[in-house]
Amino acid sequence: MSKKIGILGGMGPMATVDLFAKIVKNTPAATDQEHIRIIIDNHPQIPSRVCAILEGTESPLPALVESARLLEAAGVDFIIMPCNTAHFWLEELQKAVKVPIYSMIDHAAAYIQQHYPHFSGRIMLLASTATVQTNLYQNAFHARGLELRVPEPPDQEIVARAIDEVKAGHIENNAYLKQINVILNRYVAGGILAFIGGCTEIPLLFPYLEGDFAKLDPTLMLALMAIERAREDC
Repeated sequence: MSKKIGILGGMGPMATVDLFAKIVKNTPAATDQEHIRIIIDNHPQIPSRVCAILEGTESPLPALVESARLLEAAGVDFIIMPCNTAHFWLEELQKAVKVPIYSMIDHAAAYIQQHYPHFSGRIMLLASTATVQTNLYQNAFHARGLELRVPEPPDQEIVARAIDEVKAGHIENNAYLKQINVILNRYVAGGILAFIGGCTEIPLLFPYLEGDFAKLDPTLMLALMAIERAREDC
């Protein structure tokens, strides 16, 4: 029997659905019973992580702890969290529960170090402004000897607006898609080879991003890692 995965979700709901779908799609199973048991707390009322960091509004930590403890009480073996910005509180959150909470950011950096080391210095982060400013990805990459670039401030503002549009349910009809595509291809012309979706809303836009560049999806990387962890020693 596989281990039970806990997903601390709702940040946002579509990103949670995306992670769940990627776990199911990539699990080798011929029957329902061969799939992994997953317990999801879709908790969209968790206060804004971005506003807490950039504006000093209500901390999401108490709500994150509430969700993590709920999952722990439900008997999960480990927790994953499809929200990159929420990893700003990961260390404090981990102290509140005994079950491990695996970092999607650390795993993404390790995955890229293993599979795409030649992209170092030519990968650009597409993430919330809070994730960019707190250096969550930059520090994880630097710890592995990788260099990560970030958009210029005016371009970062467009990325942030596109993320908000996804949270509002606008994906293929995202008002900023055309601008995002222009921005990305300008960076490609300057030598960028790949973009990493450092906000869990960004991979939802990947099918609509056009150009000669790689799209690196930490949500998929997290899903594959969760499958491996759930099935190990089983």
